[in-house]
Amino acid sequence: MTQVAAQLVRTARRASGLSQRALAGRARVSGSAVADVERSAHDPGSESLERLLEAAGHRLCTLPTTSSPVAEWADFIYRELRSARRSHAVAFRALIGLSDELAAATQPLRVALCVAVPAPCGDERYDAAIAGLVEHYLNKDRLPVPDWVDQPGRTLAEPWHVSPYTDRSEVPQALVRHGVWLAEEDLASV
Repeated sequence: MTQVAAQLVRTARRASGLSQRALAGRARVSGSAVADVERSAHDPGSESLERLLEAAGHRLCTLPTTSSPVAEWADFIYRELRSARRSHAVAFRALIGLSDELAAATQPLRVALCVAVPAPCGDERYDAAIAGLVEHYLNKDRLPVPDWVDQPGRTLAEPWHVSPYTDRSEVPQALVRHGVWLAEEDLASV
């Protein structure tokens, strides 16, 4: 439970643009308490977890799935890019994992997985790619696209050519719009 609480609090806090200190002030707890929860050093219990999430402007909900919401994928990529190994290969594989889950999800679940605003990954290319993937998979079935997809920082000024051999005609329009040149055939795990 402590790792789940850490993930939920960190994701909600970062998506709301709050520092640990600011969240602590809103939740009326100590800054060290928030830090302990986020690094899985303390299990906050359900009441404290709800109070922290509410202070970040979020609410605890469950979905009938084992798939991860987009915001959790973004947080994983963020942590990977900040880790000591700074592995872009692992971060990119996570991006493809997100693509796989969105492709496999039912329409209602796909919308639900995309609702929470993902915090920035620390690399604009990944932020743009996440927004492009969400827009691509929701547009495929004419599902509602969340407003966060069009936020500043989710479209690249200079295109990210993921592969130098990708032709623009092979790239889904939503990804092109976000400046990410990633061919449709490269969106799935092999």
